[in-house]
Amino acid sequence: MKNLAALLACALAVAAAPARACTDPGGIGGTGIDGGGIGGTGQRAESDVGVVGVVTGFASICVNGIEVHYDAATPVSVNGEPASAAALAVGKVVAVHAVGAGTQARARAIDVVDAAVGPVTAVQSGGAVLEVQGQRVRVGTVTLLGGGLSRGELAAGQALRVSGLRGADGAIVATRIEPAAPGARGFSAEPTEPGLARFVVQGYVGELQPQALRMGGASFSVPPELAAQLDAGRLVRLSGRRQGAERVVERADVLAGPLDVRAERSFRVEPRPSGESDERRGRSGRDVDSSGRGGPERGDRSGRGSGERPDRIERLERPDRSGRR
Repeated sequence: MKNLAALLACALAVAAAPARACTDPGGIGGTGIDGGGIGGTGQRAESDVGVVGVVTGFASICVNGIEVHYDAATPVSVNGEPASAAALAVGKVVAVHAVGAGTQARARAIDVVDAAVGPVTAVQSGGAVLEVQGQRVRVGTVTLLGGGLSRGELAAGQALRVSGLRGADGAIVATRIEPAAPGARGFSAEPTEPGLARFVVQGYVGELQPQALRMGGASFSVPPELAAQLDAGRLVRLSGRRQGAERVVERADVLAGPLDVRAERSFRVEPRPSGESDERRGRSGRDVDSSGRGGPERGDRSGRGSGERPDRIERLERPDRSGRR
């Protein structure tokens, strides 16, 4: 297809680093677009999902390990303004409204979201820290530079377009920097996933509480068992569902870097359906021997009263590629 050829040409031209494939050994559990179907239920029906993350490759585009397909009719925008697929590049942060089934998704709309656009007003630490549009920008080894920019030549007065994720300290961790056209304007709002039933969001953990966390400008409800596994300042991928106005996290993947979708550690919460039982160890918190009699009570880490069966927190050291639960 003509637009796909143009997209691939764009992908080869925009990044010094090679494009990465859409590989995530654990799938996008919980939302998820994984081998087991939508939402980790094993269902193959399509589901609307909002995805916010860094473009890591082109195979259509890879965002948070999800291969997102699109065509010439898919609306693409930059900071809310109409644009074309040429605006997509490795290292850009995008907010995608997609429809997923199995391991694939189709985009209904893609918005490229810049973290800052404007002139550099200060350069610190030999170019490792910039100030752009009054915001602190950290330039690291993973930051991709486009448009002929060089790390040693970043200087005050340059007009830059910065893509990145908001760190726990409020600074922008840059994933891509390129020159901005004269008079180019950014978008002041934080990128958020479209208001759909499910979400997949990548970012740094900011404020962390026993049952909640903030990431950039968004807040999330987190089961206490899962929150206990996370640390402020760590890069994570959160997936889950919307429940009214709340974003409820069902899975958290700790990532090594914004351009690497593979999880270092993964945690998910599996609600216990009522009436479910096990032949061996009761996942409800009680040991069960071969006779079916209950053993000694285990501590309930759910934070709920003893009259309820707790959700189960599962640490996935090596995510299951099969998609089976």
